[in-house]
Amino acid sequence: MSKAIYFLFSAVLSVLFVSCSNKEQEQSATAIEQNCGTDAALSTCLTPKFDSAYYVEQGIKYFQTMQSDIPNDVQPNYSPLVIRWEWPPWLLLTGYKKDFLISSDILLKLNPTQYYKLDCKYFEEQPFCRCHVIFDYSGDSCPIYEEFTFNDQGEITFIEAWSDFESKLPANMNAGTDSVWSEDEYWAKQSNIHRLSTKVPGLGNASGKIDINSDAMKNAASVDQDVHELLKRLKDPIRTYLQQLVTHQDELSHGCETPAGDSYPYYFP
Repeated sequence: MSKAIYFLFSAVLSVLFVSCSNKEQEQSATAIEQNCGTDAALSTCLTPKFDSAYYVEQGIKYFQTMQSDIPNDVQPNYSPLVIRWEWPPWLLLTGYKKDFLISSDILLKLNPTQYYKLDCKYFEEQPFCRCHVIFDYSGDSCPIYEEFTFNDQGEITFIEAWSDFESKLPANMNAGTDSVWSEDEYWAKQSNIHRLSTKVPGLGNASGKIDINSDAMKNAASVDQDVHELLKRLKDPIRTYLQQLVTHQDELSHGCETPAGDSYPYYFP
């Protein structure tokens, strides 16, 4: 995406954050109790309740919401408290609650958007849907790897995204000792993938409803820096978003470019 277009959309998105929000030290994930069967359960406690095609369809619908030639009423099944978290060079908490995501997705249609690639797959463990996509922003390509976490009602509760370059993918998602990507590695099936979605208390109860004021959330934030950052932003989404926007402008302007030392594509099936 061009620098001018990105900052235009960032400015408008910040306004949406204001309107919609008015409606309402790094450790491993093993330091946070799974608490399965409780309100504080982690997402990995849940098992799929729908067939594989349903989860893939929801992931594809998410991307279609930003596609310029798709009607606005095509929307995935979002939970009321859905969260979108986009790792650097992007802006971390970029969406919170269903109304905001729907509004921001429609806004993105104003920038002509298609896809060079849209490849989503189903998995039996959370996140149930994972996608490798290449956005086509009026001829500018932008590779993204994205994962979708669901509740028992089939609603998307957490969306987590990375730039789809080797140096930007989550820790432990790599080609291993042979430096050649296998299919399992490409789809992040390695153990101990560094995901935020699997560390957030509440995403694993039946509704996937988090409670930012719960003891479980506070305790998780005290032992895990990623959860700490999420909680800080959920409590003050406007200020933290604008601060991230101001302090990371250079990264944003080059976010779709292949980082030095990386090559793309990195996986050849």
